[in-house]
Amino acid sequence: MQSATAILSYPIRGAGLERMLTGSVLVLGSPLILPALVFAGYCIRVLDSTLAGDDEPPALEVRERREWQTLTRVGVGGTAVAATYLLVPLGVGAAIAAGVAAVGYAGLVALAPLVGGNDVLIWGLSLLAALFAALLALALIASSLAIYYVLPAALAVYAHTETARAAFDRSALWPIVSSLEYAVAVGVLQIIPLVVAVVAVAALVSVVGIVALPAIPFVAALVSCRVVGAAVTASSPTMRGKLNRGSDNWPLFFESSK
Repeated sequence: MQSATAILSYPIRGAGLERMLTGSVLVLGSPLILPALVFAGYCIRVLDSTLAGDDEPPALEVRERREWQTLTRVGVGGTAVAATYLLVPLGVGAAIAAGVAAVGYAGLVALAPLVGGNDVLIWGLSLLAALFAALLALALIASSLAIYYVLPAALAVYAHTETARAAFDRSALWPIVSSLEYAVAVGVLQIIPLVVAVVAVAALVSVVGIVALPAIPFVAALVSCRVVGAAVTASSPTMRGKLNRGSDNWPLFFESSK
């Protein structure tokens, strides 16, 4: 992985000022959805640029309609990948929890006449129900953490292929997520929001800092993408030769050629 100095200086390389201004506008306009998709598309492009070995962030030229359309399309694909990773397991977990709750309630209603006033049976059944609920909650938490851990790698695969179904290809993801470099990168990603909060608070206490406030999340996003991209490259140097442009084993969301 690259040094901390190299990664932190990455967002200001090249046309840094112009990029910061454009990125700040996208951050401010994110509630309007379209700028948020353009922002997401640019982050995907930063990932791809890092995987390609570029030392500077890619150009952020959104004056042309075609560039807006390209970044929006890529951003929609990346958002679909992230939503699938995050929302589908959440929905499945909620359905399982609701089903277990319904079965548990029906079981308690059926057993209530049999248990009667037997305190031993009541406590025993309560203990079993609590243990089962704890195991279920633990399983859901573990699966959520695993999904959160894999998601940056999936976005990196999508950035390389621009094919959303390739982001679910286990043969492409496993060499990345099982590497020490990637594990360290995910750990670094947990620190970045804390740094952003500290910098944002510091910016709020000064007039000049308030003007620069929208650039903070933009810089944080570029640094995060650079960290992930560098880790993926270090963990799988020959990744470009090994990734498949989609796999028949996974559903197709979006597919396009670069």
